[in-house]
Amino acid sequence: MADATQNRRKDTQLRAAVERVLGNIHKTGNKIELYQQILKELCSLSLSAFGFVLETRIAREGQLELSCVEYYFADTAKSNNLSASACQNITINSDTRSLFTALNNSQPIRLDQNALRNLDRLNQLWPTLHQVLLIPLQADTGNIRAICLANSEEPLHVDFARRVWPLVTVCNSISRILDNKNRHTMDEKRLLLDKDSWRDSFSQLELLAPLGIVTVNDTLEVMRINPAAEQLFGLKSGQVVKQSIAKLIPERFKNEHQTYTFTPSAYNRTPDAAISAVGQKANGELIPLEITTLRFREYGQSRMLLMMRDSSDLHHAQAKQRMELQRFRALADLAPMGILQTNREWHTEYANDRWLSVTGSAERDIQGLDWGKAIYHEDGERILTQLHDSLIRGKEFHGDCRIESAKEGIKWVQLHARPLHDGKGNADGFLATLIDNSYYHDTEKKLRQMAERDDLTGLANRLLFMDRLEHALTRLKRHGSLALLALDLDGFKNVNDSLGHDAGDQLLVEVSRRLTGCVRQEDTVSRVGGDEFIILLEDLKDASAAASIAEKILLALEKPMQMGLQEVFTSTSIGICFAVAGHKSSAKTLLKQADMALYRAKDAGRNNYQYYSPDLEHESRRRLELGNSLHHALTRAEFEMFYQLQADVQTGEVKGFEALLRWQHPLRGLLPPTEFIPLLEETGLIVTVTRWILHTSLHHLKHWIESGLVPEDAVMAVNISPYQFKDPLTLPSIKGALRDAELKGSNLVVEITETALMQDNNQTLECLSEIRKLGVAIALDDFGTGYSSLSYLKKYPIDKIKIDRSFVEDVLSDKEDAAITQAVLALAKSLQMDVVAEGVSSVGILSKLKEWGCEYYQGYLLNQPLGKTAIEQLLSERRQVDQVFPVVPLEVSAKSTDAN
Repeated sequence: MADATQNRRKDTQLRAAVERVLGNIHKTGNKIELYQQILKELCSLSLSAFGFVLETRIAREGQLELSCVEYYFADTAKSNNLSASACQNITINSDTRSLFTALNNSQPIRLDQNALRNLDRLNQLWPTLHQVLLIPLQADTGNIRAICLANSEEPLHVDFARRVWPLVTVCNSISRILDNKNRHTMDEKRLLLDKDSWRDSFSQLELLAPLGIVTVNDTLEVMRINPAAEQLFGLKSGQVVKQSIAKLIPERFKNEHQTYTFTPSAYNRTPDAAISAVGQKANGELIPLEITTLRFREYGQSRMLLMMRDSSDLHHAQAKQRMELQRFRALADLAPMGILQTNREWHTEYANDRWLSVTGSAERDIQGLDWGKAIYHEDGERILTQLHDSLIRGKEFHGDCRIESAKEGIKWVQLHARPLHDGKGNADGFLATLIDNSYYHDTEKKLRQMAERDDLTGLANRLLFMDRLEHALTRLKRHGSLALLALDLDGFKNVNDSLGHDAGDQLLVEVSRRLTGCVRQEDTVSRVGGDEFIILLEDLKDASAAASIAEKILLALEKPMQMGLQEVFTSTSIGICFAVAGHKSSAKTLLKQADMALYRAKDAGRNNYQYYSPDLEHESRRRLELGNSLHHALTRAEFEMFYQLQADVQTGEVKGFEALLRWQHPLRGLLPPTEFIPLLEETGLIVTVTRWILHTSLHHLKHWIESGLVPEDAVMAVNISPYQFKDPLTLPSIKGALRDAELKGSNLVVEITETALMQDNNQTLECLSEIRKLGVAIALDDFGTGYSSLSYLKKYPIDKIKIDRSFVEDVLSDKEDAAITQAVLALAKSLQMDVVAEGVSSVGILSKLKEWGCEYYQGYLLNQPLGKTAIEQLLSERRQVDQVFPVVPLEVSAKSTDAN
């Protein structure tokens, strides 16, 4: 609408200019005066500060000579000291292509910089030329003349030359009239002032004008038409003169032209407004016309001059413009983005449907500045400030922000905007696009979470934890202190194996929730392994703060956790280390120290916390050295077998041995199993070493049987590590050891711990069942110290139960230990299992065991663990004196019973 109004205004100004030039035709004495009028009108229409008429002539081959015929300043004060005589002729080469081509082809053109530099030489007093539009005039005496409009306030385009061609045509027509008059009379001024001469001049104008000109009377009868009109309608003057104008411009209804088309009062149309109509050629073809009317008197009669031009090109251009606008609107609505255009006050001028959809707004919601209300309040000030700063500098803006939609809530969007400028280069609002970025933002957030967060618990993973630890250590260089708490769950594998991985996952999620509840919001809780967690505590006042949190964690995890219909109890071991400002620490070192403290907490019985100290590092190095030495201990024959006797409680007769491994370290001497068995299991060497134990101990038993030191049914009890059940060679190794020693399966007892039964139920059960088929007895070692479950005794092929020494050694003084021991004996009897009591160190204890019906025992009352030679000597001495091992006399048993 605004563009149409502006176009009509420009057309009105153009017609007024044409009428002024035509109205002054009788006053125009020469071409200089004509050029002054034309330059004045064109400078006014184009807002040009300066205009001049340029004349060219060919000086010699390949060169043009330029001179200024006339010029005009919009500001007349600036032209006081200038005259055409001050302009000099200049010669230019044909390499000034834009000027040369335009003048030779009679085409309007905007001049390039090369041509402008040449024109600047015409007059040293002129202002520097820029933005010159050249409009060629008709050739004059073999020379080419052109109007040059310079230094306009608005950009000048070739389209302007096409728009003002009626005025240029009038200029050319009057120029030709002046030429004709000059050829026929010497007194041009007197001729123009004479009425008859003026009428003749006007006739000449009609004759030469490129516009179709039709003169009609008050009744709209055609009085005359000019040659251009004859050509326009394809007929001769005699065919329409004295006929109604309707012959040329058919009426849609009766008296249309008389009552409407050519009546200024109709629809409040202004007298100088252009008329759009449809003409009809002699062949019946319809053509769109644009008609300008001019009323005048001729021979005392009222006449109307109809200046017509075929507006087909204009109609096509307008149709094309409408199509382009329609296409833009369609593309804007089809575009997968919101589009908003504002004016210089940032008030909404246009918004497509996608903008309204993304922001959840209606058109009434975005009027004026209200489009900004859709931006989420926490982002609004930041985004609008950045947008203003970018646009004010003429730069594009790109930013992410949140939009608060009434329909869809808060969503993330990408906002892009670029400034718009008017013809003078001033800011004229902006064009913005809006893309719903919620999916990509959420995806990026999920990817970041996948990279930095544990999938199961949502806690920080190792990557994020290490990043935060590194940043914390960087800040620590200046001030403060921090602590690391390394944790893992006690007995988690038992839960995982017995209740399944789903239950294990539930347990980890609940533990994570409780850990998070024990720390501050600024602390970092991370899961770095299966059941391993690390907590980073920053800005600690003192070490007691870390201890306080560790105690909260221990208490929090002591509470039972509901896994479906079953309650699960767990605990944790915690290792703590510190880093303080001023002491160089690395993330790797701190993690190592926290792990050392964690191992100390486990060794201390679990469900506690321990601090890192330098002696832990010493212990860690010692373990590393032992681990390295273990790899060579077997090949260097550093392992040695020790044995402890097992005897019948009732008769004192030796029934077998328990095989015990010792390590004769070349530097540290004889090491007990607690020093190296865990290392054997960690390194996986336990499998190979156990095979060696089986072969060695069974060969010793065979030798003792053949020597008569023990009966043929004597047994050798060998402890099997849980790792053996995962080794496919375990069963063949047992078979091979029995075969090589030429012993029966009944001569071997395989001892397993309760922990082994929880490693992998199916695999363990299958392996034990195959061993049992060999005639080998299965004994459950250290019964009552682990995660006992009576279902194990029913599920697995257990033949014997070994009561742990921790219960046996205090049965005389501790009622609870006595009750537990009695309960185990009663349980074994009901299940038809034999019982071996460990740790029997006195006759009093042996007496109680006999009273309670225990079958076998072992302990210091029989012997301390001895090597092969010492065992043989002990057995030989007893045999020589025909003495059995300690047995409780009946009177001692009675006294012990009475005493209790």
